[in-house]
Amino acid sequence: MTGFSDRKTEDFVKRYWPAQTDLPKHETLSKAFTESIMDGFWAAGARLPTEAELVRTTPCSLGTVQRALRNLAFAGIIQRRRGSGSVVSDLSRPINEPWHMRFLDAEGPGGKFLPVATRVLQRDIISDHGPWTADLGQTTETVVRIERVMVIDDRFDVFNLFYALADNFPELVTPPLADLNGINLKDMMARGRQFAVERSRQLMRFEQPPAWISKKCRWPKGERASVLNVVGYGPDGQAMYYQDYYIPPTDLTLDLGMPPRTYAP
Repeated sequence: MTGFSDRKTEDFVKRYWPAQTDLPKHETLSKAFTESIMDGFWAAGARLPTEAELVRTTPCSLGTVQRALRNLAFAGIIQRRRGSGSVVSDLSRPINEPWHMRFLDAEGPGGKFLPVATRVLQRDIISDHGPWTADLGQTTETVVRIERVMVIDDRFDVFNLFYALADNFPELVTPPLADLNGINLKDMMARGRQFAVERSRQLMRFEQPPAWISKKCRWPKGERASVLNVVGYGPDGQAMYYQDYYIPPTDLTLDLGMPPRTYAP
């Protein structure tokens, strides 16, 4: 007789294991778990299938399963506990003093800023050029690209794409992914160099978000996005970061002022 855990595992494999892929099996399994966790198939604190269950239900050997789970644990997506298996981490953490996503709970000067929790979904080191290239002064350098979901008072999600030159900011590249949850990335960059982000350029555009973005967060079906593009500059006038915030329709007010920062040695 098939138990609940077995049925859940089989449903996971049916929904998230691709029919065709060029990725190695350990990467395919890691990707399937990451996508299913972000979708809410496995909730924070949920116990994942055992290694034996995964060997039985996927085309993976025991060594491949263990490698995938180790990678997920290193990224902070799961926690491996001796005697109790693998458990999904709580990936959303409150962020202290957000700079740009400062939504007010009421109109007018009496409003308070709503709490914001961030969850990092993915980090890539890329050599591609794109809209960020000119602002960052990218020529042959690689760029760290970070995907985040920002949960605004648990009312709605904002999807964030963050870019910076990888060699200039190793603090964005080297930590385990989960260590960046709940972190103000711009604040961390400025503190590492003990100077302020002197100014920012903020531009707004309106567009239909790509389908892959709407699959990674709670995006209202069919709705267009207000996309806030922000470039932050250091005291030398060079851009430190480039980012896009995909904001769904909301009746809340967004304060576009950036709080001052000073990090004198």
